[in-house]
Amino acid sequence: MLKPHRNDSSGHRVAEIFNRYYWLQIALIALSIVVGLACSAWVIKGSLLKTALEQEMEHYWLRIERNPKADLPDTKNLYGYRWNGAQTPLRFQDMHLKTGVHRIFIDGKERMTVYGEKSGQHVLLVFGESNVNKLVWLFGLAPLMFSLFVLYSFLWWSNRRAKRYFSPITRLANTLEQIDWTHQDKQDSLFSDISTNGNMEAEYLKAALEKYHQVLSQFIRREREFTGDVSHELRTPLTILKGNVQLCQTRYGHDKALTRIHNTIEDMQLLVDTLLAIARNTVENLNAEQYLLSKIIHDLIIDLEPISQAKGIDTQIQHDVEEQPRWLYPSMTQMVFGNILRNALNYSQGKSIDIVLQKNSILIADDGIGLNLPEDVKVKALNESQLDVNVKGHGIGLQLVQKLCKQLNWRVELFDREYYLSTHSELNLAHTTGLIVVVYLC
Repeated sequence: MLKPHRNDSSGHRVAEIFNRYYWLQIALIALSIVVGLACSAWVIKGSLLKTALEQEMEHYWLRIERNPKADLPDTKNLYGYRWNGAQTPLRFQDMHLKTGVHRIFIDGKERMTVYGEKSGQHVLLVFGESNVNKLVWLFGLAPLMFSLFVLYSFLWWSNRRAKRYFSPITRLANTLEQIDWTHQDKQDSLFSDISTNGNMEAEYLKAALEKYHQVLSQFIRREREFTGDVSHELRTPLTILKGNVQLCQTRYGHDKALTRIHNTIEDMQLLVDTLLAIARNTVENLNAEQYLLSKIIHDLIIDLEPISQAKGIDTQIQHDVEEQPRWLYPSMTQMVFGNILRNALNYSQGKSIDIVLQKNSILIADDGIGLNLPEDVKVKALNESQLDVNVKGHGIGLQLVQKLCKQLNWRVELFDREYYLSTHSELNLAHTTGLIVVVYLC
């Protein structure tokens, strides 16, 4: 159930980024064309045609002044109607015509018209838009679509060429990303089968990655051999010490000093196993068992009771009586909370420690001096880089806690006590100075 956290989300590869911008470019070009055509249509129909029709009407009135019997315009794109006020045609009797350019329903279709009245004569000029639309299509849209086809064809060709250029780099990145470092000893050169297609930059990158893989593989192999030897050298004397302590307990009884030595040896054995798990980046050698987390915390409190009594610190634990067992690695869990509790006991300079077990998190709060943090940091959770605070801890301290939590796919954060309690009013804790450590269980 508990496995090392592996972040599978990788950054965008070069080819993916190029494809994204390629299609974005096409979309922007298409959008600009649509907007341009809409603006052109608005300008043509809303301004140019209106001006042209008004000028046609003015020109016709000039012709009437010169020749009262002048004919109405009668072309393919423009025709008209004329009547006297007393002889309004039947089709116009129900219409409320207004002077100027308007769109009205006439001759079975909504058309753009211009209406005027002068010296008792009424003139209505009708514009044939369908012919103009054909001209716009023939001399505007058709050439534009042809030019776009040529442009998109060139973009598609350039995209194919760019993919061919970037594909070796993409394959190298994919291969590097898919290296199984756990079994890398059994793998041959992973980059030898990748063709660079004459790309010199990719060839140099390939050679550098092969060298990097070889050096790193040798380093990992040496590190594993070293940790294996160290584990053997550490486990042997610890086993001997544990056996002799058990003999002493059998002969002299369960003396407190012997019990403390026995518990310390067991802690050292857990420490060895856990550090090896961290060094090997795996928990395969550890056994996950179902535990009540409150029991592990309670046992740690009992083990640390000599320190708490010597410091005069009272430790309280709050947990749900209906708590359910969890799958845990006992050694790593004990190390996480043991280090946090020891730091709180040794360096908080307070009088009490409160442990609150929540559904998916554990809160450990002291009422001591806290940490000397900047004001802008006190009002937010400390991130991973801020775990390296300038304060001495017990053993390997908070750095070990952070690594263990990362191994268990947990998250640990530090808060200023006053700030945290001001944003979590549901907690029944005193609003004093101090430090709060929250471990989020995933």
